[in-house]
Amino acid sequence: MKALIIEDELPAAGRLKNLLYNINESIEILAILPSIERAVQWFNLNDFPDIIFMDIELSDGKCFEIFKHVKISAPIIFTTAYDQFAIKAIKFNALDYLLKPIDKNELEEALEKLEQTQSKNEIPGLDALVDYIANAAQNKKPKKLAIKEANSTRFIDIGTILRLQADSNYTVVYITDGNKLTTTRTLKDYEDLLADSGFFRVHNAHLINLNFVEKFYKDSCTIQMNDGSLIEVSRTRKKELLSQLGAS
Repeated sequence: MKALIIEDELPAAGRLKNLLYNINESIEILAILPSIERAVQWFNLNDFPDIIFMDIELSDGKCFEIFKHVKISAPIIFTTAYDQFAIKAIKFNALDYLLKPIDKNELEEALEKLEQTQSKNEIPGLDALVDYIANAAQNKKPKKLAIKEANSTRFIDIGTILRLQADSNYTVVYITDGNKLTTTRTLKDYEDLLADSGFFRVHNAHLINLNFVEKFYKDSCTIQMNDGSLIEVSRTRKKELLSQLGAS
């Protein structure tokens, strides 16, 4: 396996290099690049590696700038010391990341997951990720959400998501056209991502788009969505739900 490390902190790059060698002695580190400029130059002169580890904060800006100059066709695992904005952007687009200092077990799990779920010829989410960053800079809400299925990633208009329902460790996403998708991410993940997009968790198992609520039944403490589905509302969340809907 050939790996490229884009990281401006030499101790962090050295630690990652050593962890990779400990996991797989046959891994070849092609280069350690400290900046956007150096990374763009490298990609223009070399073939893509089997995997790229990319720090979010580089010496000359955020790594997302690289995608404006290079169309990358290799799996990427982002690394960050904890940039909440960047993590949310990555999660919106169903990409993988590791928090620094990188843990060996988490690195190993990320490599295994990447091998199982991502093609080396198509990296879902990079174009949408760049759009997310650009929109956020202008205080615009993201329009699409990546839904990672077993063998693919779909990008769904957030405004067409009717509701989401927990199913064990999976989440079922119901679309306004009547279709539904099953994703490997938890309902909690989507609750965090969609909190600013008009969604509300009415129950442990249900996250709804408030724009599609049609009725609230006080006696049964349920809501009816505009597709006719009835959703149970937790008694502890009833008051906040009605407030969100502008009711009393």
